[in-house]
Amino acid sequence: MFEYHVLVAMNMMDNTSAAHLRPPIRTTVVLLSGREKPWPSRGSYRTSPRGEPFSGVVFRIDAVYQKTVAELCARKSAFWLIFTPLAIDANANNMKLAVDALRARANGRELEELLVAMVVMAEIDKRSRNLREVILPLLREETVMQNWFYKQGEARGEARGREAGQALGEARGEARGKAVGEATALLRILERRGIAVPPEAREKILTCTTTAMLETWLDRALTAAGIDEVLTES
Repeated sequence: MFEYHVLVAMNMMDNTSAAHLRPPIRTTVVLLSGREKPWPSRGSYRTSPRGEPFSGVVFRIDAVYQKTVAELCARKSAFWLIFTPLAIDANANNMKLAVDALRARANGRELEELLVAMVVMAEIDKRSRNLREVILPLLREETVMQNWFYKQGEARGEARGREAGQALGEARGEARGKAVGEATALLRILERRGIAVPPEAREKILTCTTTAMLETWLDRALTAAGIDEVLTES
């Protein structure tokens, strides 16, 4: 931490001629996992001996895995949205909200990089909530295929790059297959119960890629009196 802070300070000195134009440096340590006990807001790296005047670096501690999705979404920068899969209340519904929020704040290549970073965060989630399978169906396929990581791995022919691309493709295929299976089951239940399914409702069911929503519709289809009760947004 001390070495990083010094290198940043030296770089600013080299690239800024006037001392009064140099911005203050605030280093933030982003914690992706760890203890359940709350962390202090600040930490320090001391280079001076104990008992002597402090010399070193004071840094901010941001344990994103202890935040809620709403807290991360409320931050000004879109960067913090990539950590929403690690939030304490991350689930299928909140991930859809986070992806929508990210799309509203970023676009183009920046959006693609942030979305893929969100998938990576879901992959390393220590709580094993399988959120990667929730997020992938929400992304356009080209978002993953055109990402710099995928392209670099493909161009260099590295095994890790190929495996990462294959893993993402397989996970996306599995999620799509599960959604198609649940949509088919839902239509079959509605047919057996004699509930009419207009063309627009059928299209809505068949194009839905969120398995959590399809499961909700399946539960409703067992007792609903009509298609409107099944597909209601409430």
